[in-house]
Amino acid sequence: MAATLIATPGSEEEAQRSEGIGKAAQGLIDVESSQTIFKLETSSVYGSAFAFPQIARSSGYRSVFVSLWIRAYMALGLNYLVQFALVMFVGEATQIMNPLGGQMHLCDFGADLDVCEGPEAPFLPRCTGPGGTQFSPSRLYGYTQWAVQKFAKQALLDVLPDQEDLINEKVDPGEYGLENRSCRWLCLLLFALSVNHEIQVCFRMIAMFWYLPSDPGKCDWIEVDKQQQVSYRIAGMPIHWKLITGLTVLIPKVTLCYFVLLEGTTLLMDTSGILDTVLGAMSMAFILNVDEMLHDCMITLAGRNVIDQIQQGLPDEPDPPGTAEDAEAGATYHAKGPKFFDLLRQVVPLRLLLTLVVMAVFVDRYYQFKCVYKEELGMWVSKDMYLPTRASYSLTDFLFNGIFQTVERSSEPFWTMPTPSLLK
Repeated sequence: MAATLIATPGSEEEAQRSEGIGKAAQGLIDVESSQTIFKLETSSVYGSAFAFPQIARSSGYRSVFVSLWIRAYMALGLNYLVQFALVMFVGEATQIMNPLGGQMHLCDFGADLDVCEGPEAPFLPRCTGPGGTQFSPSRLYGYTQWAVQKFAKQALLDVLPDQEDLINEKVDPGEYGLENRSCRWLCLLLFALSVNHEIQVCFRMIAMFWYLPSDPGKCDWIEVDKQQQVSYRIAGMPIHWKLITGLTVLIPKVTLCYFVLLEGTTLLMDTSGILDTVLGAMSMAFILNVDEMLHDCMITLAGRNVIDQIQQGLPDEPDPPGTAEDAEAGATYHAKGPKFFDLLRQVVPLRLLLTLVVMAVFVDRYYQFKCVYKEELGMWVSKDMYLPTRASYSLTDFLFNGIFQTVERSSEPFWTMPTPSLLK
């Protein structure tokens, strides 16, 4: 007996719907793969400094394109001057001015403030502050106020030495410490997120140097069709231009990202107040936006028109997902399902993980270089602090002080961690 196939109402429409959903799902899975590394920052002086020399070279060094090249390098040089100067000022504040003002590194002073207000606080060594006394919420101050109160008490002791007991009883300078540890970590995360974009641009630029062809026949950034229509496209780059662009654009940009992370982390870790920490994170993120502001200010309208017309991706780069082959693959998506690693890439926030890794590296560097762990106290405290012998802070100090200790210091420390009374 022959079997008969019975078609159910709407089965064709349901199959078309399922096929369409499969194509859409496959398109979403392939979005990450469609991202090309051959992409410029069109709103930054770095993208202009990368592209205009190659466009000028491809034009046979025509004067108008050479002028755009010169203007782009002027904007790049001014950007380096401003950004590095701002980061140097932050470094001068943390490396020179703070020690000259008698400030020690914050480390974990006050991080356990909630624990230090309980009945067991007098018996907890980790509740000891930089003044050698026990923390409590009512005795916690920012460094400036704490330093003034310490000075006032010491002045009274110097003027009235016979009233020492009364002064110690009535005059309490308090302690210097961190107001909120959660705010510190959140601001550090937001600051690292603001730098993460620049790190990705550096990686993309490195990949471009590696993958861009050096064949002279593939290095023309200007295309002219049969109708004499001109277009601009990312193309190859001769070896000597890769070297020049690497020295003028890539290496300074990577160096700037490193020092922004280094000085920004130190600044935020040494800031005790909640409001000051939030504003500090915003100010460090502002430094990284200077290149975009200078691009708007320095690049001419003609230059912005050219940079906006540059087609991203190489001419012989494979077609991105979404072509006929991928549509065919999407048609069977609902039957086969996505690959495990494709789904994992959609679930796991890789950029956030990279940000957390970068943040952890620089926070760990802060603790290793600025703090020391005291086992008897059970916490990280500032290393012994020495006065700088000069107030100036040069470019050499900015670049090499962390490695070679180029800033001369006094032979005797002006502050060491006091031993709490309960351990004496």
